[in-house]
Amino acid sequence: MKSYIFLLVKGNPQSELFRMDTSSWRIRAVMEPRGFIRVIEIVLAIVAFATTGGYHSTAEYAISCPSQTIPNLIPVPISYPFHLNGKDIAFDNCSGNTTTTRMEGNLSPSAQWFMFVGVTAFLYSLAAVIFYVMFDAKVRQTHERAVTITDLAVTVIYTFLWLTAASAWAWGLGEVKKWTSQNRFFSNSPLDSICSQEDTTCGIIRNPDFTPLNASVAFAFLNFFLWGCNCWFVYKESPYHQEPAKDNAGAPPQPPNNM
Repeated sequence: MKSYIFLLVKGNPQSELFRMDTSSWRIRAVMEPRGFIRVIEIVLAIVAFATTGGYHSTAEYAISCPSQTIPNLIPVPISYPFHLNGKDIAFDNCSGNTTTTRMEGNLSPSAQWFMFVGVTAFLYSLAAVIFYVMFDAKVRQTHERAVTITDLAVTVIYTFLWLTAASAWAWGLGEVKKWTSQNRFFSNSPLDSICSQEDTTCGIIRNPDFTPLNASVAFAFLNFFLWGCNCWFVYKESPYHQEPAKDNAGAPPQPPNNM
């Protein structure tokens, strides 16, 4: 028995806009290894790019001048896309004047490449799950070779892209930690000359919270591993995978053909 979904024009329940046959839908496709892994890919991709794109923290530095009892605080916000040298940082020096410094490091290419891979991988996994459930059974009757080979090719490509994105962002995060460290920050001009003055102490009060970014790197490599595992299950659906021939050695002997 066929089942249908009807979409009706608003205000006119008697008018049928179009009819969708749902009898070929395979909800159980998400329980098969190929579809189930796609669902996990969706979740892990969201976690990976959300922890990076939504990151915001603050590093707080301080200059203790000999003529002042309260140190001069320098709050520095750290957020995506981690263009650290993109803006000036104003602070009060020991002379009572306001001056500016600028950090080093531009990690936006690594961060943005990681975000691009994560978002597009999420979109493809979502589209693949929808296709497996709604269209796979019908389309594969006439275009099985094209569909399965395309799915395999995209899966292999994104496995490689996740490796590049995870590696690039792991390096980028290391650079963010390096350029926001106490020694690197106070080596920027004119902080280096101020902190070298007698009885002047410079230090960091609060480090940025890098826990979400550490998690994003871990999830990036987990995505790479998951997409690599899914290559096997997608490959098994392709025409390149041939089922091994059954062994006839244990078959019962055929009776002789008496002429």
